[in-house]
Amino acid sequence: MKGFTLIELMIVIVIVAVLLTVALPSYQQQVRKTRRSLGRSELVQVMARQEQFFLDHRRYASELTDLGYPASPYAIDTDSNDQPATAPDRIYLIDLSTQPNSFTLYAIPQLSQSRDVVCGTLSLTSIWLRAVTGSGSAAECW
Repeated sequence: MKGFTLIELMIVIVIVAVLLTVALPSYQQQVRKTRRSLGRSELVQVMARQEQFFLDHRRYASELTDLGYPASPYAIDTDSNDQPATAPDRIYLIDLSTQPNSFTLYAIPQLSQSRDVVCGTLSLTSIWLRAVTGSGSAAECW
């Protein structure tokens, strides 16, 4: 007779289930970490545009649309493309808060990225002060 017994099949299923239980959380954590780097990169790009705007106009832009972005706030997807704030594949919402002589940029996690409790919302100020709202440190997340 050729074939598998029910016991052999169940052993294989248990082994696969154990491997998935161990590997899946690590994979999801790595995906969140990779997406976090997209949020950080986007904040640095907006920072560069804001500094150029300041050089051109002697003031900081009060809206992201002043910097050439499609909306204020706007979202980015997993390919780091600008999206509407309600896009179904958004990972971060990029927002700007401006004071008279300074500003703060925010990357607010959206949808599946909102499970990133280690870092949460990433922020970057006009004096390059980096902060997070999660349980981790700014050094760990930036």
